[in-house]
Amino acid sequence: MTELCPSSFNPSGAVRAGSVGLPCGTSVRIVDLLGNDVKPGEAGELLLRGNAGCIGCWNDPEATARLYEGGWLRTGDLFSRDEDGYLWFQGRLKQIIIRGGSNISPQEVEEALYKHPDVLETGVVGLPDPMFAEVPVAFVSLREGRDVLHDELIAHARTLLADYKVPTRIFFMDELPKGLTGKVDRRRLREVLLANADSIEDGAIVRV
Repeated sequence: MTELCPSSFNPSGAVRAGSVGLPCGTSVRIVDLLGNDVKPGEAGELLLRGNAGCIGCWNDPEATARLYEGGWLRTGDLFSRDEDGYLWFQGRLKQIIIRGGSNISPQEVEEALYKHPDVLETGVVGLPDPMFAEVPVAFVSLREGRDVLHDELIAHARTLLADYKVPTRIFFMDELPKGLTGKVDRRRLREVLLANADSIEDGAIVRV
């Protein structure tokens, strides 16, 4: 973040692949939606506090108030912390899917789907639902020559995720849309989803 100095690093000789490392020169909290510190392994918003940071947003006291809470800088990023203090990125808070009051990280669902050998790319977004508020839906592109079935991917996800995190629908695409950085564009996927959701049955395979 440009609002604060670098906040973590992986020590030489103790690198944990996939982790952003240990806090460095910055105080760290990970909190739930009520501002309570979460337990190790649980995801929450990352709050930072240090001596080398911005003092606020230029001529915008409302934005400054949103950025800082009790002296802690709100990153808008979801992280978890393991028993040894290493930090693990779980996604952006704005992209979290809230199903029946339970938070689902799109990245966690995507990582589970990526473990299937036929999956080349995937992106997970939330679909509005009258009962649960939102449910997770996955977009998938397959490796060349592969043709995994919808039910196989659902079954695969169930072996790695809690039931409420398993996608309720899977859309197949030849290629997933990307942003300027080359990452899968979840915002565009959600637009595609909302434009097609009413025209298909739940759990159908759709190529768009």
